[in-house]
Amino acid sequence: MRTFDIDKTKIINACDRIIELCFYALVVSITFSTSLVEIASSVMIAAWFVRVIAGAGRDFLKPVPVKILLLYFAWIVLSCLNSKYPGESFRGVFKVAEYSMLFLITATSVRGGGTARRFTGVLAVSSFIICIDGFVQYHLGFDLIRHRELILMDYMHRISSSFIHPNDFGVYLLIVSIFFISLLSMKNRPGRNAAYLSLTVVALLGLFLTKSRGAWLSFAAAFLVLGAMKARKILALFIAILIVVFFMLPYTAQERVFNLTDLKSGTTWERLMLWKGTINMIKEHPWLGFGINTYSRNFPRYRPPDYPDVRYTHNSYLHMASEVGVTGALLFLMFLISVFIFCFKRCLELRSVEGGGLRKDIVSGLFAGLAGFSMNCIVDTHLYSVNLAVFFHILLGYCFALCCHVDEKETR
Repeated sequence: MRTFDIDKTKIINACDRIIELCFYALVVSITFSTSLVEIASSVMIAAWFVRVIAGAGRDFLKPVPVKILLLYFAWIVLSCLNSKYPGESFRGVFKVAEYSMLFLITATSVRGGGTARRFTGVLAVSSFIICIDGFVQYHLGFDLIRHRELILMDYMHRISSSFIHPNDFGVYLLIVSIFFISLLSMKNRPGRNAAYLSLTVVALLGLFLTKSRGAWLSFAAAFLVLGAMKARKILALFIAILIVVFFMLPYTAQERVFNLTDLKSGTTWERLMLWKGTINMIKEHPWLGFGINTYSRNFPRYRPPDYPDVRYTHNSYLHMASEVGVTGALLFLMFLISVFIFCFKRCLELRSVEGGGLRKDIVSGLFAGLAGFSMNCIVDTHLYSVNLAVFFHILLGYCFALCCHVDEKETR
C-alpha cells in the first residue's frame, strides 16, 4: 500500500513537471505555430487528467470563477440545440472546452516561486526574438520565422512578424510591453531593470510599427490600469507620460488615431456595418444564439445591404452573443470580471507585503495587460483566434494561480 502511494506521488509530480513545460511551450509557440499550440495543449490536458486520476485532489472546482466557467460551458453546449450546422458547432464546443481546460489547469497546477522567474525568462526571450523578426520583416518585406510578407496593398508598411495580421501582433505586444513596464518598478536590481527596460523599448517599437490603433488605445488604457494598481502618484505620472508621448508622435500616427472618428469610410465604418449586422443576428435569437462556431454561416443573411463583404465581427463579445446568446456572453463576462476582481484584491494584499517582489510585479503586469487585451476585444475578434485565445486563457489562469498562492517567502 505504501509503495502504491509513493508511485502515485511520483506520477503526480511527473504530471506537474509536464504541465509546467507545456505552459512554457505554449507561451513560445503561440507566436508562430498553431500546430505546436494544439500539441502542447493536448499534452497539457492529458497530463492534468492523469494527475487527477492519480488522486491529486479535486479542489479545482471550488473557486467561484471556475464555477461560472462551467456554467458558461454548459450554456455553450445548450446553444447547439439551436444550431443549423451541428458539425461546426460540435467543433466549436471542443474548442471552448480546450480554452476552458487550459485556464483551469494553469490556474490550479502552475504555481510556485520558481515558475515566476522561469515564466519571465521564457516570455523575455521569445518576445525579443519575435520583435527582432518583425524588424527584419519591416526592412526585408518578409519575416524569417514564417516568411510572412508585408501586406502588399498596405501603404503603411505595418509589421506582423510571425503572426498572421498586424493587429494580432499588436495585441500580443500590448501584453508584453505592459508586463515588462511593470517589472521596471523592482528595486535594487539595476542589471535586471536594464534588461527589462531594453525589452520594453523593443516591444514598444514593435507595437508602434504594427500601426494597430486598437492595440495603441488598449495599451494606453492598460498603462493607466497599471498606474492605478501601483499608486495614485504613479497614475498621475503615467497620465502625464501618455500626453507627452502622444504629442511627440509623428503627425501620420496622430492622424491615424483621429481617423477613428470617421464614421463614413475606412475601418471604423466597416466595423459599424459588421456590428449592425451582428446585432440583427442577436435580435433574431437573443437567448441561445445561432450556435457556437456558426457566425460566418449565418452573417451573410443579416449583413447590411450596403456592406458587401463577409468577415468576423471585430468585436469578440458581440460575436459571442450572436452564437451563444446574450446569456452566454454575459456568463463569459461574469467569468472574466470575477477573475479580475479576485486578482485585483489579492494584488493589493501583495502590495501590503514588505518588498512585494517579483510576484507582485508579475501579477500587476499580467492584470493590466489582460485588461487591455479584454478592452481590445471590443474592436477585434482575438478571442476567436486560436493562438491568441490560448495565450489569453493561460495568462489569465497563471495570474489567478499567482494570486491564489500568496506566500510571503515567494514574494521576496
